[in-house]
Amino acid sequence: MFTPERIITPELLDEHDAPRADVERSLRDLRLINRYFGGVRVYRSLLRRLGVVRSVVDLGAGTADLLDSVAGLTLGVAVDIKIEHLAYLRRGSHALRVVADAARLPFRDGAVDAVTSSHFFHHFSPDENEAILRESLRVARRGVAVNDTRRHYAPLLFVRLIAALGLVGRITAFDAPASVLRGYTLGEARAIGGRSGAARMKAVRSWPYRFGLMLWKST
Repeated sequence: MFTPERIITPELLDEHDAPRADVERSLRDLRLINRYFGGVRVYRSLLRRLGVVRSVVDLGAGTADLLDSVAGLTLGVAVDIKIEHLAYLRRGSHALRVVADAARLPFRDGAVDAVTSSHFFHHFSPDENEAILRESLRVARRGVAVNDTRRHYAPLLFVRLIAALGLVGRITAFDAPASVLRGYTLGEARAIGGRSGAARMKAVRSWPYRFGLMLWKST
């Protein structure tokens, strides 16, 4: 009763002709949401569960703020399909930036300790996510850590409220509710992870209203 139907609506930030000022405001919104509403904490917590990780490829990385939040990395690679997202606010970042398709990563087998993504899973169908997870496992030596917002009325009401209050830009005001409705439940994410070919898999709830999906290369 607390889970809306999954609805696929294209997000404005994914469009090729979105005004630059609106795109940059949305990227800043996402950084603030990560910082103040659990994104950074959940990302780092799930990464620690994989064990000692010194090198990471982060998919759908945007401005690479999550990679830059992790201390002790010897290599952090931010992957995104849009070069303008990677290029924005890059001053002071330690992450390398690579434009690539998450389903066909330009890295050798076992190139890094872990592959991660945050608020990226909802963009894809179950079959597409399964392919991305398999490709991520190919590139990772230890495993994969994914997190995203759970499809639930509570986060949907929250993002609609901050939009109504004018606390985010035009793109985020549209995309945030759309992303919640495109999202997955914990059970749906677990089912997709179970088809990834991982040696071990765990799906967990993370506050606030996120799920974490962890895949290990070995038992």
